[in-house]
Amino acid sequence: MPRTKTTAASVVLEVSPRTAKVMLASPSPFHIQRVNASTFAEQTDDPVAALRTLLETQPLTVRQVGVLFGREGFSLQTLELPSTDAKEIASILELQLGKLTPYPRSEILFAWIILGSFREGYTRVLLAIARKTLIDSVLQFLKSKGITPQWVGVSTEGLEAWSAMRAARETPLAEGQLRAIIDIDFTSTDCAILSASGQLLFTHSIAIGHDQLSATDTARVRWVGELVRLPRILLHEDIKGKIGRGVITGVIAGLEPLSEQLTAQWGVALELVDVLAACGASAAVQQGATATRVSYTSLIGIVSSGKLPRIDLMPHETRVSQALGVRSKHLARFSGSVAVVLFLAAMLYVERVLILRHYLGTLEARMAALGPSSQEVLEHQRLMRKIREWLDPPHSPLEVFRGLATAAGDDVTITQVRMELGKPVTIRGRVGTMAGAFAFADRLKQQGIFRAIDARPTLKPKGANDSGAEFEMFCEWTGSS
Repeated sequence: MPRTKTTAASVVLEVSPRTAKVMLASPSPFHIQRVNASTFAEQTDDPVAALRTLLETQPLTVRQVGVLFGREGFSLQTLELPSTDAKEIASILELQLGKLTPYPRSEILFAWIILGSFREGYTRVLLAIARKTLIDSVLQFLKSKGITPQWVGVSTEGLEAWSAMRAARETPLAEGQLRAIIDIDFTSTDCAILSASGQLLFTHSIAIGHDQLSATDTARVRWVGELVRLPRILLHEDIKGKIGRGVITGVIAGLEPLSEQLTAQWGVALELVDVLAACGASAAVQQGATATRVSYTSLIGIVSSGKLPRIDLMPHETRVSQALGVRSKHLARFSGSVAVVLFLAAMLYVERVLILRHYLGTLEARMAALGPSSQEVLEHQRLMRKIREWLDPPHSPLEVFRGLATAAGDDVTITQVRMELGKPVTIRGRVGTMAGAFAFADRLKQQGIFRAIDARPTLKPKGANDSGAEFEMFCEWTGSS
């Protein structure tokens, strides 16, 4: 399983039934800001008693933390399974859980990682099993404090990460040699066996810690005896290789004699390492850690590596609940952003409406002021068009008079010319003879001014003063339309 980078959170808790620790540190560059712990000398049935005491005396201001569970809070076993398919391995483990723990399946949480394939057709896995009530009680307590765990791992992976950081500065081990890390905590000791390449192969927990080692010789003898048997346990677990380098970390004050005894039994020099001093912690941090008498090796390893633990004991329902909580926060933020955008859009719309109404009122006022003037201008324009039409030479009344003057002879007397827009021109006059009237009409037609001419000559009796004939003509003027 790939190891991914952790988030920027630098607060990590390590919880055990009788111990709770906290570390505030910067992952990159690694710098420890504060460490603290709470311990119970006597056994307690309250799984969060130490954590409650720690957070009451050292309250956290952050809202997201990483959580490690101490080695005594879970079972860690190495199994070799007859398969190389990850899905099939998961099915085999589901079937084997009932044999590996006395608790019902509904009361446990488990996680596993693949260590590798050391013979054909088989895969070695590291399986972690924990009581669900322990993890649930811790997560519920953190939730009541407003703290959200980003991940839930096991302390042994912290030892693996610390070993990898240390191995980068050491001479590499020869192929086939093993590295042993003995981490002494307040009430327990965690032994991690790693390959020459730094891979975690085996872990062994001893229910004896610094509290017992500093109290009685019997505890020291039992502790050494447990570790002396460790190489034989490795052979029984089919862990191939021999311990080539050993390190004792954690609470190491006054353990030099025990280190010498174990060196004589294993035949390998064991180095006592103060992890806080080795990582450059300040004198104040080291002094505070000495007073708490607990091991911070796992916390230093997991924070300094900048990686998430591969073994994840976070309950599925908690993970789903956190994911839904994050999504609900995102939706709340999104809905808030949409509401702000809609509010701004509404304000902009109202502003535009008010501006347009103001402009409309201004235009209406200007139109009301310009209305009479514009009507006068339009009327003047209409009259000017009429004048231009009448003054247009082809359509001018003068053209009619010119045509009449040209067509009329000496014997034609025109007495009346009546012109009205849209109507024929009416011409009245006198002529000497009837033939003269029709000749006058023919000459008018030749002028091209009129489209049609209706001549109506009228005979008049000759008297003393009257002679000839009168006529009345209706001429359709080409310019009358």
